[in-house]
Amino acid sequence: MDFGITLQLILLGILLLLSGFFSSSETALTSINKIRLRHMVDEKVKNADRIQKLLEEPGKLLSTILIGNNIVNISASALATSLAIEFFGDTGVGIAMGVMTLLVLVFGEITPKALAIQYSEKISLLVIKPVSIIVWVLSPIVAIFNYGTNGLINLLGGKRDKNAPIITEEELKTLVNVSHEEGVLEVDEKSMIQNVFEFGDLHVKDVMIQRTDIVAININSTFDEVTEILKTEQYSRYPIYKQRMDNIVGILNVKDFFFSKESKETFDIKKYMRKPYYTFEFKKISEVFSDMKKFRVHMAVVLDEYGGTAGIVTIEDLIEEIVGEIQDEYDIQVNEIEEIKEGEYLVDGSTKIDTFNEILNVNIESEYYDSIGGYLIGEFGRLPQAGEKLEKENIVFTVEGVDKNRIKKVRIILGAGSEPVAAEAE
Repeated sequence: MDFGITLQLILLGILLLLSGFFSSSETALTSINKIRLRHMVDEKVKNADRIQKLLEEPGKLLSTILIGNNIVNISASALATSLAIEFFGDTGVGIAMGVMTLLVLVFGEITPKALAIQYSEKISLLVIKPVSIIVWVLSPIVAIFNYGTNGLINLLGGKRDKNAPIITEEELKTLVNVSHEEGVLEVDEKSMIQNVFEFGDLHVKDVMIQRTDIVAININSTFDEVTEILKTEQYSRYPIYKQRMDNIVGILNVKDFFFSKESKETFDIKKYMRKPYYTFEFKKISEVFSDMKKFRVHMAVVLDEYGGTAGIVTIEDLIEEIVGEIQDEYDIQVNEIEEIKEGEYLVDGSTKIDTFNEILNVNIESEYYDSIGGYLIGEFGRLPQAGEKLEKENIVFTVEGVDKNRIKKVRIILGAGSEPVAAEAE
């Protein structure tokens, strides 16, 4: 065989190897896990910082690799065509095209890219030095190509976001779900992380203790009256109101009361109450949580749009939105949803609609009410009486108990019908 032909065959093999190098480099560097890469940089893995630096300009990196890959592929095709013509004459062009397509696909595309996906970290660390050199060498050409490409992108109405985050919130949520499915995260851990995402979206009205459930103390209460309330209710803090609940003027900390040395005859609750902290029901709980930590308060009075008392919220209520229900030794365990038998439940009227939907795997909605009791009042158009029923969304609601202007208990039967019907009184 002629030495020149041998040299051309060797050169063709080198060009195919370079094609595989560029293809594997492109796939490995673009598919490497950004979070894992950040960890590698923190652990000072050799060349990890160089990878991170190159990936800060992905357009420049990709353009360099594509230019290099096209140069070697075109060169390989030209060389193969020249060899084929020398051996087969004019028919060699078709032969060269078929053979090179097969060789480039197998050795320049499919095989190197498959390996790069499987071993993206290892291959990235191996190729980063030569790729960095090629990026530097081709930078003038790349700059010209990128200038033209960016102009074309802008002309078509697109734009490149250089400040795009490494990972989005939705991607992080997916990562949490996958981690749970693969056993990395326990159920409680997954739940807490998901609660953190939701924390910033909730408003005070979603978590506050409703006005009707507030245990408050009249500012004119005697020592014995206050003592009786504290013994009965066993909370650590109480709102103090003057004349009416819409006028909360202070907060009583139980410790301040019990450490007082004043006699019953001279007792005045105003001496022990602290200045209340006010917030509004449509304020984000993340902002309220930050403010309560800043001002070192544990209870906030929630006002409605008219300045009246809508409810109260404690620092514990906010923390529970992340970690779940916190029970202390004085808390009485109350089941919001109690299963009577399969498909039948006894539900507290104050149960949140979201909680109801999640636990019973149903989907009822209300534009104006947050609780099951409120939902039923909205559907009836009035306060229903005990025993009245409503069938809707394939669910039968039976009002079991009403206290003053509130629905206390509701019996739920799932799958009891197929078509919604109007509310009816029994």
